[in-house]
Amino acid sequence: MKVLQLMLLSASMLFVACAGSRDSAPESGDMADTPCTECGTQGEIELKIMDEKFYREWNPVAFSRIDSNAVVGVFPSLKVTATRPEDCKMCHSFSADALDFDLARVEDSLFAKAFPKMQRDLMIVGMRVPDADSMYVDSLSAKLLAEKFVEGKRLDDVSPWVNRDGVEQTLSRQLPFKLKDLLSSIASRYELRYLTIPLVLDVSMDPDLGKKGGFTWQIVWSMWDARYGELVCLTYSKFTAATMSRVAPEKEWATPFAGRLWKLLNTDVAHFENH
Repeated sequence: MKVLQLMLLSASMLFVACAGSRDSAPESGDMADTPCTECGTQGEIELKIMDEKFYREWNPVAFSRIDSNAVVGVFPSLKVTATRPEDCKMCHSFSADALDFDLARVEDSLFAKAFPKMQRDLMIVGMRVPDADSMYVDSLSAKLLAEKFVEGKRLDDVSPWVNRDGVEQTLSRQLPFKLKDLLSSIASRYELRYLTIPLVLDVSMDPDLGKKGGFTWQIVWSMWDARYGELVCLTYSKFTAATMSRVAPEKEWATPFAGRLWKLLNTDVAHFENH
């Protein structure tokens, strides 16, 4: 089932407009149609993680009472930026949609491990979202990102999390009424309990990093209990990944993030000490 969902997600991202904003640097020439002689021919990509920043937050009540039998609506990233140099010879498969699809692969695998009974429904037109709701979904990402949250800043503003670099904490936040009402309306409309929403995904390729190029990764990933209007957990993650081998990072950009997301989903908040 999950493999089928990911295949449908991939097709949907290629052929229909999703709710999120997609910004990609233009690709040059016919690079996407020619064989890659720059990516390496064998072996796995080996990356060195540098310059890492992170923040993790759990609502102890909401997280501890997660209903594994509930339905979670899985949103594509609301705002994706994919940047690469025009002359990057190993960036042929790199795009905003490819990044989002790769992130979905990681999310699906980890959620199945953490909450094996939880039903995950893709919040894209033709899946959980009816065709008639396409205009509603097209405007939904902008509505969500414009809502005020921490420090009165928009949800697409990463500065509150950057300023908390290295912090992990349990915290019960009171959501602004407009945000709480919007989450509740989504849950009611589609009969959902939870929402997983990558708010911001920003990745830049750098062919000069390491032995065969690399990239910088920045994400704000969140999970919400829409029924109660609560943030369940959130993580901010930023790092630079440089190749240690001569295999270029032309896929699986979200793989280093997997361990960081797993720590968020697999933490026992009952025995967690803020630090």
